[in-house]
Amino acid sequence: MADTSELINDNALPAHLPRTALNAGLSFASLGRILDHNLGAIVSLLDLDARLHYVNARFAKSFNMTPAEMIGKSLFDLYTKEHTDAFMPFIRRAFAGEEVYYERLGPVVGSAGIWHTIAVTPWRDDTGRIIGAATSSMRVHELKVKVEALRVANERLSSHFDNSPLTVLEFDGALHITRCSAQVESLLGMAPEPLLGRSLLPVLGDDRQMRPLADAFARLQQGFERSNRVEVTLTHRNGAPVYSEWFNSALTDASGRVSSMMSLVQDVTTRTIAELQLRKFATHDPLTGLYNRRALTDRLEQAVARRKRNGTLIALLFLDLDEFKLVNDQHGHGAGDEVLCEVARRLLAMTREADVVSRFGGDEFVVLTETDVTLQSMNALAQRILRALEHPCNFGGGRAKVGASIGVALCPESIGHARELIQWADDAMYEAKRSGKGRVCQAKMAAV
Repeated sequence: MADTSELINDNALPAHLPRTALNAGLSFASLGRILDHNLGAIVSLLDLDARLHYVNARFAKSFNMTPAEMIGKSLFDLYTKEHTDAFMPFIRRAFAGEEVYYERLGPVVGSAGIWHTIAVTPWRDDTGRIIGAATSSMRVHELKVKVEALRVANERLSSHFDNSPLTVLEFDGALHITRCSAQVESLLGMAPEPLLGRSLLPVLGDDRQMRPLADAFARLQQGFERSNRVEVTLTHRNGAPVYSEWFNSALTDASGRVSSMMSLVQDVTTRTIAELQLRKFATHDPLTGLYNRRALTDRLEQAVARRKRNGTLIALLFLDLDEFKLVNDQHGHGAGDEVLCEVARRLLAMTREADVVSRFGGDEFVVLTETDVTLQSMNALAQRILRALEHPCNFGGGRAKVGASIGVALCPESIGHARELIQWADDAMYEAKRSGKGRVCQAKMAAV
């Protein structure tokens, strides 16, 4: 083996090294001390047989040896087969002329191994022929452990993202989507990847539809809130409405500026539809879909309160079908139900959208209106309803003709309670019945 002092000569030194340093006695030994004590790296020089020609003190210490004890040893003498199988392919690539960089977990006495980042470069003689390789290794164990811990944490977080029943969305400070969980596809009918980098609100819907959500995010961006909750109706890609509940939070940087935001989005469509149905059942007749008696009474009480407050005019039309009992007796209650539904449709066609049309009970119907209320206009509306009911109603087994008797009551300023107006209209309806049916009668207290 060659004397190691010959392996490092003046020509091997950096060009910018002052020549006076050589004159001052910078020998191979002193250069070795610099490599041993002034570098944070593990350095070695090995020939094509993987035998060591030079190691610095840090390298030797990792094996609990001195540099002199290691010179001449082969890497195969120092490392187990498991380790040489791992790193020798990289070294052979350097023997072939390639500069190689990699990371590995290396053995160190007294530990389970230390992570290093390693550079392996070809070692050439004066003619340029490759005669071995130079290696330098930097300890990156703490960084590697932290990176690995961060990777594991990110994997766990991603798993939570994708296994959560909620859709998880992350945005930058300008509301561009930076991350979204797989559940976004069931929420919106869109795959996660194409959404990344896009502005959130235009993806979700039009400005008017998204205004509550936009306002909620604006409060976070402006620092008025750190978190908030809002409900908005989204539109799925298939056109179906999606009722959603958003739990939003903001993350600020050291200067207090919002750097990112996160939303946990719950699809509450099933719950919302159930609530809407329950509310509808509480206020609507299940057969005809018209307002029920309770809802009519509530709306009438509100109208009476407005009447007392600002003089809004109110009119009530109370209808009772003529000859309806014959339909049930002759054709059965199923036919009677179909006739009631047809009457409801015709009433809705004769009235305005702002009017309240109610099935008061049985074959009784009530129309409440606060639009264009005069005795003449209400009588005209009642006559139009009578004419609409002159045509027979179809049902599964045939046709039946029913008419109606109608009582009209206009609300006076002195009314005490909404029940009074209902009673006056009801009394007027019975007067129309007694007068021969198919008629319209005005309540005695209808003057306004």
